[in-house]
Amino acid sequence: MPTNLPVVPNAFIGRESDVEELLQLLSAVRIVTLCGTGGIGKTRLCLSVARDAVEVFTDGVWLVELAELDSGDLLAERVAAVLGVQVPPGGEPTEAVADAVGGGGQLLVLDNCEHLVDDCARLCGALLAACPELRILTTSREPLRVAGETVWRVPPLSLAPAEGGSDAVRLFVDRAAASGDRTLTGRHDAAVHSLCAELEGIPLAIELAAAMTRVLSVEQIRARLSDRFRLLTSGSRSAPPRQRTLLATVEWSYRMLSTPAQLLLRRLTVFLGGWTLDLAELCCSGDGLPPEAVLTTLSELVDKSLVLADGEAGGEIRYRMLDTVREYARQSLDDGDHEVLKRRHLESMSLMARRMGELIATFDRSQWPEITRMALVLDVMQPNLYAALRYAVRVGEIEQGLRICVDLQWVIVASGRFDPAAGHLDALLRASGPAAPVGLVAHAMGIRALACFFGGDLAGVEHHAREAIRLGRAGGHLAGQSMGTALACAVGVEEDGLTLDLAAELAERAGDVYLRALTVYIKAVLTQAAGRLREAARLYEELVDVHRDCNDWGMALGVIGLAQLAYARRDLEAAARHYQYAQELLHPLDHRGERISCLVGLGRISIELGDFDGARARLAESLALSSGLGQRAAAVELVDAFAELAQREGDHARAVRLAAAASALRERMGGGFLLGAGARAQEVLAPARRELSEPVAARLWAEGRSMPWHQAIEYAVGEPSPDPLPSAPVAVPHSTLTEREREIALLIARGLSNRALADELVISPATVARHVSNILAKLGFSSRTQIATWALDQRQPG
Repeated sequence: MPTNLPVVPNAFIGRESDVEELLQLLSAVRIVTLCGTGGIGKTRLCLSVARDAVEVFTDGVWLVELAELDSGDLLAERVAAVLGVQVPPGGEPTEAVADAVGGGGQLLVLDNCEHLVDDCARLCGALLAACPELRILTTSREPLRVAGETVWRVPPLSLAPAEGGSDAVRLFVDRAAASGDRTLTGRHDAAVHSLCAELEGIPLAIELAAAMTRVLSVEQIRARLSDRFRLLTSGSRSAPPRQRTLLATVEWSYRMLSTPAQLLLRRLTVFLGGWTLDLAELCCSGDGLPPEAVLTTLSELVDKSLVLADGEAGGEIRYRMLDTVREYARQSLDDGDHEVLKRRHLESMSLMARRMGELIATFDRSQWPEITRMALVLDVMQPNLYAALRYAVRVGEIEQGLRICVDLQWVIVASGRFDPAAGHLDALLRASGPAAPVGLVAHAMGIRALACFFGGDLAGVEHHAREAIRLGRAGGHLAGQSMGTALACAVGVEEDGLTLDLAAELAERAGDVYLRALTVYIKAVLTQAAGRLREAARLYEELVDVHRDCNDWGMALGVIGLAQLAYARRDLEAAARHYQYAQELLHPLDHRGERISCLVGLGRISIELGDFDGARARLAESLALSSGLGQRAAAVELVDAFAELAQREGDHARAVRLAAAASALRERMGGGFLLGAGARAQEVLAPARRELSEPVAARLWAEGRSMPWHQAIEYAVGEPSPDPLPSAPVAVPHSTLTEREREIALLIARGLSNRALADELVISPATVARHVSNILAKLGFSSRTQIATWALDQRQPG
């Protein structure tokens, strides 16, 4: 079933009856909000309900985590990204999500709404009004107050005696066992039960106390905790009792820290989603905490379970803190100090980006291990990177924000996360005024065009490429001009002087080997699209050679191109060998775009070999990688491949629907050189017409084209067929060619040369040549003879 629910790191204990009750409630009402204080277990309960709901909500269960989202303006965009919904330029994200969901019976889970409660309420109200079958499950510290909302107060864990202990006791014992070598025995039962009762069954409080069993006995924990509760009762009487108890737990843990550890804990609240030791030393040292003391002080926080060592990236441990601990520590931090920390955080991310940019610019293979390490760190530090860019916009540090993007340009492209990066680039570019260096803005425009190029947004490529050229010329910035020129050529912009040769010359003058390689890659893709396969192979081999001395990502681009050419020749063995080699080059980096290409290619090879289960597994894995990242071109290719798989398996109805859905998205993207798309569509449609009849094929085509994109993706991985649509069927196109291209194809079948075609149609030979190249690209052919054969086969009687 389609879902993005995470795998939880430890056992979900207790609340079985609560899960069952909430599942029944979701079948009866449209929106349920789990309310309660921080640490009460709202998220864990929500995830458990959502996990069981996957079997009920067959159109999908999608989790949108909001804890790290600090602006309600980005809420609808975050939901759209999770659902894989493309928001058209200038479009309204909420409307795009509503259109995509349509009448689908999905469960949308919004976790941690409290800091965006008004924005969440507006979004939920709009989606519920527009999507009649949608259900929403949210967690928040206060109700959203949306019409039809059912507020479900999350209770503490049960303290009632049961076999194996109460839910609260079982949680304490489980977490204590995970925290150290001590094993609690039966003689501890009464003490543990009393402690859990004093903690009122609040899961976070129990987990914090359980972690201390490494250094304190249960009786010691209980005695110290009791003192703190009595102190807190003289505090604010307006706070709910459970919140007072939880704050007492956190305060108790906080007061047990040394003064430097308290200081560091407060400063660490500047990070979102985690940090590394290097970042902590850069951001949080000074004024009472020297850099050399950060490690020992951080160790103290880890020992006290106020900071968690949360996995490894690039050989470095990543740290994070629980949300409630972070909130408490942040409240203890003066606003002025917090602003200073935010500025230091921006400086730290800028230093990291600059170091990465300098390493890549060396074009030295010996630096690749360090580049790989830093890329892995940056990958898990994305929330911090994006927070720094948002802060740069807020305080007007536009030049610094743009320089971060320029330093990380190849990291942004190689990571394949186009939509998140594009949003921040757009914000910086909008905020850039006359004071921003023109050349820097030109370079950033080129990067934005590059993200559009790899993301399949061809209209966006042209717009941003033209701006990069214009600003690059105005500021004398060669890299911006080169990138803009190369990308303008890639999408067929015809303007005097704009050539790939010029782009290469500008890159050479700028001393940017990567830009020079980009022009080679674009030339190879365009040459392949024109059917000149030998020339394309030479260019891909050149790309491999260029990058052999510097990095594996550039080599992988060339190797994948060679794999595609081998597949076009039906040399499946060579194609598979190239794809597998490219995957080795991409390991261990998470270069999504290229990994997707490899998996799709291997999936298509499996289809050709009749290994349908293997094909489905590879395509499903590729589809999961592409979700929410702006990988629209890859998603079209994926759905096309699923259509081929369905056709080969004899499921013609599914094949036609998927081919139609891919066709509709391809049109919305502006077409582009998605190689062989037209021929593949014909391979799907021809047997469907024979087996199902023309009217049925037309009906299925109409259904596929009207599918919301997320529904088409779910359908591709094996969901039940959608109900027939009430709208009238539309004619199934006999090809994906335009009318002019079909006319030219028929004239080619009559044996006319390009000169004769130009005379016949009263157009220039150059225009004819361009049309022929488009026909070859769309049909995936390499010769005029193939076009002629195809055109004769496609002629309809009468």
